Amino acid sequence: MGDSKITNVYARALFESARDANTLDATAADLASFAGAMEASPELTAVMYNPRIDTDTKKKVVAQLTEGGDRIFVNGINLLIDKRHSDLLFDLSEQFQKLLKKEQNVVEVEVTSAVELPEETMAGIRRRIEEATGKKVEIMTTVREDIIGGLILRFGDVIVDSSLQAKLEQLRSRLSQANIGSEQL
Repeated sequence: MGDSKITNVYARALFESARDANTLDATAADLASFAGAMEASPELTAVMYNPRIDTDTKKKVVAQLTEGGDRIFVNGINLLIDKRHSDLLFDLSEQFQKLLKKEQNVVEVEVTSAVELPEETMAGIRRRIEEATGKKVEIMTTVREDIIGGLILRFGDVIVDSSLQAKLEQLRSRLSQANIGSEQL
């Protein structure tokens, strides 16, 4: 089984356990916090990723860092350690968050613009997408000057590119096709 399949299996199992125990928010928060601690500490990441460090040592480190933490989260991390998959923690955290957002009916939308957009514009975009999808919208913004103007919206598999750059490319393509057609006459 590939790493992504293994990650999906563990993320789904952890998610369902947390949902059954009614601790989804606590499990998600502790998992995100632990992944953040690993990101901030190369030493912690090295311990968790190093196959030469035995499972008992890894579990002791986890126990010290998660004292008082969510039981489902701690059990999930310990299971990963036992199965020698502690190197999947970042991916597990990411996949768990995706499952949580799906459960909570939240869609992530990436808005790319040439300049930072005013809050009222962002609120309007959020409202329109919520009305169209029937879901709560979480917006992430990116500023890219090369799109010149307009917006690029990306959510799920849908991309709406109304940037000036895209429109210029379409115009350029039409003009070059028109030139080709006129040469044949």
